[in-house]
Amino acid sequence: MHVKISTIEFEVKSTLPGVKSMVARIDEAMQEFKARFSHLRVDGVAVIDAPLDYVKQNRKDIKEVEVIFITEDQKQKKALSGKTATRTEVGTMRVTISNITFDVKKTPPGMKKMFARIDEAMRDFGVYYSHIVVDGEAIFENPKEYVEQELDYINEIEVMFFTAEQYLQQVMGIVDDYLLKALPAMKGVADEFYGRPDDGTWERFSITIEGLQKLVEIINSVISDPAFSSKIGDFTYIGEKIGTELIKLKEAAEWGDMTLVGDIVNYEIVPFVESLHKAVSKLIVRHNPEMH
Repeated sequence: MHVKISTIEFEVKSTLPGVKSMVARIDEAMQEFKARFSHLRVDGVAVIDAPLDYVKQNRKDIKEVEVIFITEDQKQKKALSGKTATRTEVGTMRVTISNITFDVKKTPPGMKKMFARIDEAMRDFGVYYSHIVVDGEAIFENPKEYVEQELDYINEIEVMFFTAEQYLQQVMGIVDDYLLKALPAMKGVADEFYGRPDDGTWERFSITIEGLQKLVEIINSVISDPAFSSKIGDFTYIGEKIGTELIKLKEAAEWGDMTLVGDIVNYEIVPFVESLHKAVSKLIVRHNPEMH
């Protein structure tokens, strides 16, 4: 593998000792440059989630690894530029998408061009948008609104992507967290309908329905992506069944049949959600939290 660390480039063998040697060089560079490890760019794609584990698992197929750091100056740049910087009426900002770097004007058309290039990169390279790094600061939520508001102050933007596998892990992790909390709540709400449901019961019931509807949307979006068809075959059936039972559940609630509501949740929806949780758990790769 060809490795780039700042201005240093070298080769390591595609073996575990080779990866260990690379990690040691990264540690040395962090101390030398007084920088913080950010992520790796592997064959042009940013790897953010457990990057060293990713390299270990895929080392035989990897050609190039670039190590990305965040220096103290970069961490402070945003704080210094926000309220104290002078507005620049005309200018450009440097944008990096994968291994492509270009300049765009700090104007609405420039923004439109940048986000259009992001969409093109996702289609061309088969990657999934993760977030942007603006002058060293990671921006995860509402990137378009953020760039629009801070446009006059921005100097550099780097776009981060997920590989297909990383994206699947991200989505499945979110679903797994939801299901861990949702299953006990569903069972509790179902039991309340066998007694005397009050306003609190209906509120919790409404939250349950909304959560399940969002879950169905997530399942449908993953199912529709050809990149995941070989891994999520069971999801199609599970998603269809949950969708069907949700319709029955709403009808029972409209009829005022409290016992039927409890039965549908307990004996139809909960078992299917449990099946979904098992399917999701099989897909999630558990990483060692330690960097090395």
